[in-house]
Amino acid sequence: MAFQRRSIPSAFLLLLLMVLTAFPFPSRADIPKEVAQQIKSINKKGEYYGLIVSGNAELKALIGNGGVFQPDGDLPTVDASARRYHVGKIGKHRTIVVMCGSGMVNAAQTAQFLVSLFRVRAVLHYGRAASANPNKLHIGDVAIPRQFAHAGIFYWEKYQGDSSSFTRDIANLTFSEYNVGEKKVANKLQSVYFQPEVIYYAGKAENGKETFFINVDDSLYALAQKIENVELDKCVAKSLRCLEQQPKIKRIEKGSSANIYVNNEAYRDFLRTNLDITSIDTESAAIAMVCKSEKNMAFLALRSITNYAGGSVGENDVDAIQVLWGTHALSAVREMFKRLPSLDPKIRSVTDT
Repeated sequence: MAFQRRSIPSAFLLLLLMVLTAFPFPSRADIPKEVAQQIKSINKKGEYYGLIVSGNAELKALIGNGGVFQPDGDLPTVDASARRYHVGKIGKHRTIVVMCGSGMVNAAQTAQFLVSLFRVRAVLHYGRAASANPNKLHIGDVAIPRQFAHAGIFYWEKYQGDSSSFTRDIANLTFSEYNVGEKKVANKLQSVYFQPEVIYYAGKAENGKETFFINVDDSLYALAQKIENVELDKCVAKSLRCLEQQPKIKRIEKGSSANIYVNNEAYRDFLRTNLDITSIDTESAAIAMVCKSEKNMAFLALRSITNYAGGSVGENDVDAIQVLWGTHALSAVREMFKRLPSLDPKIRSVTDT
């Protein structure tokens, strides 16, 4: 028996259309009405500083018992776009704290949600990092880079080379140069060439600009000079566990970020030698890029140094930093927020109000 297509009564189709119209399916992009009202209520209070932290440990250090964050009495948290925003104050400043999670995508998403949903005048970022230069940046130091590079966009050259028109003047990693032993032999992995990021600016859609190093805000970076003399704990309280060097807050020139956890001394040294990198992390450049795209939103990052990216670390440092980085986070963030201006025309708000 041949298959016969059965007709659907027109009355049934009309009824189905009426049901679908009366009960529309919610859009995945919609924010629930209750949450939208909460965000509106928060924004009515004025502008905020945004503070993005890398992970749960950083979040707990800043907003847990003994932290620097004071939650709002009326509306301390809002959940939106798969993020939890902690609303309150650090010192005298209205602040929204949010955890982004590890990696460039998580960091960029969180930064975009933060500046799009709330009235944010500047974004600060706190997390942990590795030192690419153990002679200048030690375990326990808090690094504040002036620039960040997204060091994870590569053109991977074919074996024996090619003539493709990709950028070749930033830095290139040739694998044959890292063979063990003195003899340099060919390597089928050939070379990778670092590529610039393309940043799209508000008002200039589809007209991106190639950028490799992204600057933080000049005013905030200058302001950070005032916290370089803040004393950080060298020893764990009431114990003999101490760092080998007195930790300091240090402004540095260049940091890098990528979806790569670097635990390789040779690659670390490559970044330092070829790109003058001093700190290495997995989020900061992504947040910097979003802020740059959003009306040149002011941005600054503070990074606690907890390892040497594959380099050897003293036993005392390994033990002590597991405790001390959290206290250093409190000290650095507290002192930076003490010096943030209440009103400064040099620091622009995304709302222009």
